[in-house]
Amino acid sequence: MDIEEIKKKYEENITLYNNLGKNVIESLRILLEKADVKFLSIYFRVKETASFIEKIERKSYENPLEEIEDICGIRIICYYQKDIVKIIEIIKKEFSIFESQNKETNLEYNQFGYRSHHVIASIKQEWEKAPNFRGLSHLKCEIQVRTILMHAWAEIEHSLAYKTEAQTPTQFRRKLHRISAKLEEADEQFEELKKESESYQNQLIKESKKEIDFEEIELNLDSLQAFMDTNFPKRKKNIEQTGRLLDQMIEYKIDLKKLAEGWKKIKPHFNDIEKEYWKNYPTSYATKWVQAGIARITLDMNYEQFRNRFKSQKYRDQVTSLNKKFLKQ
Repeated sequence: MDIEEIKKKYEENITLYNNLGKNVIESLRILLEKADVKFLSIYFRVKETASFIEKIERKSYENPLEEIEDICGIRIICYYQKDIVKIIEIIKKEFSIFESQNKETNLEYNQFGYRSHHVIASIKQEWEKAPNFRGLSHLKCEIQVRTILMHAWAEIEHSLAYKTEAQTPTQFRRKLHRISAKLEEADEQFEELKKESESYQNQLIKESKKEIDFEEIELNLDSLQAFMDTNFPKRKKNIEQTGRLLDQMIEYKIDLKKLAEGWKKIKPHFNDIEKEYWKNYPTSYATKWVQAGIARITLDMNYEQFRNRFKSQKYRDQVTSLNKKFLKQ
């Protein structure tokens, strides 16, 4: 097969690879969200024809469409190193795996360089039962998983074009070693900070189950989230919504003690309050509050100054009606 024939065959398959990339990243989004694994982004690219031909000539492939496994490249950028482990486990469970490699293990102890986890995979045969995956199970893709800081290094390294020690001018090597080490250390420190934050929240949850004085607990993102995890454990949580609620509580000078006191009044009537609130909304609306929504309605019903942040008179009247019916105030 000559180059022109290979080129023609490749261009005939580009649409298939684009379909593969598009559908796999959508499936990965669903799988990661279901597993509650946070990520910054997921995207894909299909090699341009010129890049494909250049790789054939550089690597001397005999059967390039079979041998080149990164024609469709998918990249997942996450926040923490432990998330990489979770993501790889999900990929191994859901896809057919041909190769799985942690690029960091290729580095010597004194080397700087590229850190990422690469998986060569294809969709399982049964996926072809879904129309959008039909005819795609014979195609491979390369899935790269890395943290934000790993991604930052890879992009800068690519920009500098220094792939190895031998390619790097001697006077620049020490600086690159230092930068690489700092990024790796920062990844580890973010991981430690995440663990400490989770440990702090767990301790707060334990404390919240006791009779404690909430005046002694600092109001911050972790303590507010721990309060909601303790009191509304079965409701959906969203750390961004928790952050917005925290900002509002700080603005209106409402601390955890006031939130706890308000919830104590609301709790016995909560199920009826929720039903009453949502009964006049269209069925397409949510009919249950998420964690931050429960905390917000608690504050709205108990503290007028907090409720009055809303410009909507309709909402303020609705909360006033709930107060009269359930709290008799």
